[in-house]
Amino acid sequence: MDEQNKTVQPEAAAAPESRPLKKPASAKDEAPRRRVGSFTLGISLIAAGILFLCYYFVPGFDWQLVLKVAPAAGLVLLGGEVLWFASHPGRWKYDFVSVLVCLLLMGVCLCMGFVPLIAEQYGPERQQTANRLSQTYTDTLYQDLKAEAPDVQLEDVYTDLYLYTSTVQDLADLEPGDGNLRLTVTLFGPYASADDFAKDCRTVADVIQKQAVQPNAVTFRCDAPLPADSTVRENLDSASAPQTQDYLLEVFGTTQLDWTAEQMARQTEVSGLLDEENADSDEAEEAAETDDAEETEAPSSMDSSGLSGTRSD
Repeated sequence: MDEQNKTVQPEAAAAPESRPLKKPASAKDEAPRRRVGSFTLGISLIAAGILFLCYYFVPGFDWQLVLKVAPAAGLVLLGGEVLWFASHPGRWKYDFVSVLVCLLLMGVCLCMGFVPLIAEQYGPERQQTANRLSQTYTDTLYQDLKAEAPDVQLEDVYTDLYLYTSTVQDLADLEPGDGNLRLTVTLFGPYASADDFAKDCRTVADVIQKQAVQPNAVTFRCDAPLPADSTVRENLDSASAPQTQDYLLEVFGTTQLDWTAEQMARQTEVSGLLDEENADSDEAEEAAETDDAEETEAPSSMDSSGLSGTRSD
């Protein structure tokens, strides 16, 4: 009975389950995840800032050369960053945003590559070079004309040069196809005939052919001055009014520039001061004759319509 009265000892309490302790997160694990392309973006921003500083504060800084090299350098740097992060997986992302950043950087590099080309085509440097070379050509030709053709009275010599490339910096560098050179020579008149005008044109052409650079086109002209007497202007249709004439000759290429004086005379366009007045008077006379004819035809048509109406009644 003693055994029955024995109190049952409670079993020892079960030991608490042992739970693994969490390791404290290290600073490396808590570091933010960096996206691919952010390194290249930061380098590009720094390079752009340095470029602007050099452009404004460094004399003679060749910014066009930098823009030619920068796109290639940016693409190489971006490609290297992508390969490095792809071969070393770690705390960085290569998700949609990363791809978008990479595409944005590639687009910026490609656009920067076109900037030097646009600057060469539409920049002020090429036009300034063309103006400088045009003035140099005009001065040289004028001095040669004064020395070799002193009898020719020059009113004006104008040179128009359009460059197709920015590599030309001197007239000696101008090759066929690098630009278009047009020359306009205005002579003093008056000339008695187109033959006299063509003789002076031939003399000027001889001097032009001795230049180092041959023009693509030459225009010779002589604009006769208007008569100073007002009575002559009012009576241009009278026989006593002097008929001043304008002469114009255009030659293209070396072949036409080698024409003789007789050939130039045949190709010269002659326009007189009375030609326009006579043309206007002829047009006025034709208009008056047309009005008279219409007025004459109008009554006859009315008479015929009246007769037809009587017959119908």
